[in-house]
Amino acid sequence: MSNYNMGPIERDAWSNDKFTTLRTDMLAGKWDEDGCHSCWYKEQNGQTSRRNKWFSQKGEKKYMGEENVYVKNLNVRRNKIKHLYMNFNNICNFKCRMCGPHFSNAWIPDWKKMGGKYDASQSNPKQQIDVDKFLQEFGPELGELHGIWITGGEPFMDNSVFDFLDKLKQYVDPIKVKLLITTNASKLDVSRLEELKDYLRTQIHVSIDATGDLYPYMRGYNYTWEEVNVKIQQLNKWQKGGRDEWHNTLSLNGTYQVYNMCNLEEFYNWCLSYVGIDYIEHRVLTGPKQLQARHASDEQKQQAMQQVLRLQQRYPDHEYFKDIIKELTHDSIERHQKYFVEWSTKLDKIRGETYDYNR
Repeated sequence: MSNYNMGPIERDAWSNDKFTTLRTDMLAGKWDEDGCHSCWYKEQNGQTSRRNKWFSQKGEKKYMGEENVYVKNLNVRRNKIKHLYMNFNNICNFKCRMCGPHFSNAWIPDWKKMGGKYDASQSNPKQQIDVDKFLQEFGPELGELHGIWITGGEPFMDNSVFDFLDKLKQYVDPIKVKLLITTNASKLDVSRLEELKDYLRTQIHVSIDATGDLYPYMRGYNYTWEEVNVKIQQLNKWQKGGRDEWHNTLSLNGTYQVYNMCNLEEFYNWCLSYVGIDYIEHRVLTGPKQLQARHASDEQKQQAMQQVLRLQQRYPDHEYFKDIIKELTHDSIERHQKYFVEWSTKLDKIRGETYDYNR
């Protein structure tokens, strides 16, 4: 999960000096604060990081169906690969306001107009993972694989997901592997999910962020809220048509920030019409800092706090509400507030967009 390149797609790179140093430091309790900034930042702020979530598994030292998986894999070289985090490329048709060119090539023109620096060579959409090369190098290491998390870019922009998961069956027993695919769902042909039926579980994790007109404003793409509803209805029908309730799973997510902090209640009510509370994720935004909810106005924070407290009363065990409450109790920083206004106004002008928060 490092933010930095740890090596080429070669089998020996899995135990190169960078990985060996990283694992040695981790065993000693030393943080790679730059490479692992998101988890480090949240834990420093008393919030739950993805590292916390993966490790605790609701209090059990169990991961992807195997107990004590961490204790069994404390080597700094030649650990077995239990889980894959796959980004095939940064090709995406959305340019969400909290994202950037690293995860969406659609952001690149706006990024340059906003004054950001970006290596032009990275904008080449043909720069993507060579799946055949990856499987040639790492296929023999995947015999104990339990799970795969696929993100992007947008994973369903092309056939990469389906091609990879079909070829992967040569190296793993699919009935032992869980799939989690994070997508904006706009390019997903739901009927093709039938091709993944051999895997133990397929969870389609759709990024939504907001409801109504706020959705296209935040997501930066000509995809209407009505179209989103149709696609989620299709996925809801798909999840009910699995071999059991657990095999096909739909989950919905958002990133809590200045733009959507007062849309929280409406967002949850909409999500709950399709999925249970345990299948809704609303993580607090780590960066960019000007979009953090903590830097909103006091009036916005008060309104947002009322919403989250009402939701917490309805669902006291939902894990994301306590992090949102902590975020809203942080002091705002004036320079981030001012920069948000400047940054958002400039992006509105570039994109020819506007949103009336008083509607």
